[in-house]
Amino acid sequence: MTAVSDILRAAAENATDRVARTDPLYDQIYDIMWRKILDGAVPVGKRLRDVEWAENLNVSRTPVREAFRKLQQDGILDPVANGGYVLKAIGPSDLNLLYRCRAVLEALAVRDFKGEISRADIDALYALIKKTRERLAERAFQEVFMLNTRFHRYFIEGSQNPYARHVIEHISRLTLYARSSLKLMIEKNPVLTNDYVDHLLLNQKWHEQILALVEKGDFDAAGDAMQNHLFETGVGMQELISREK
Repeated sequence: MTAVSDILRAAAENATDRVARTDPLYDQIYDIMWRKILDGAVPVGKRLRDVEWAENLNVSRTPVREAFRKLQQDGILDPVANGGYVLKAIGPSDLNLLYRCRAVLEALAVRDFKGEISRADIDALYALIKKTRERLAERAFQEVFMLNTRFHRYFIEGSQNPYARHVIEHISRLTLYARSSLKLMIEKNPVLTNDYVDHLLLNQKWHEQILALVEKGDFDAAGDAMQNHLFETGVGMQELISREK
């Protein structure tokens, strides 16, 4: 089984915007575009043109077009008249539906976890929750996102259900995009900050409940808790975004 320390290290790996010549170019460009979208460097509604991206990345337009098409298949780009694409905004109802899908899949991943969890991993996950609370007190939202992701990644990577893992991977970037969009919205509207912190603190209570059930070896109940946690998270995020509009 992959140790939690390995999961935490893997989740913190660095990435660059330089195109290498190993994997297919369109896959590399696709990853670069996703990073820029998650960083907020691509504004919602801005037209994306293949010629501009090709020039910036020093590649031909063909792999850029392929990357655009992959992003369209992901559901975050819309084609526009006269060529190009625009980045879609994730609306409140879209966000809630996304989290409902994620809830069912991650619950299944927990229920199908591979065997028992070591004492060292349990302690490391509790320490992760503690660190998340500390970063929340500092309003370090980006690090909070990373820590939350590491908690969930442990159970996804440890699941013996490869089909659940595959589908979760497919929607994981959409989830990150939804969270980064909400983060940018909160930064522009400090009035919502306290409510957002309360929302994230509630997530940590759910994480403790899930971990306590796993510690007892009750993975079915832990899966139920994971599903309820993500259902509630989706509703909470939907309410926050709705208040901004």
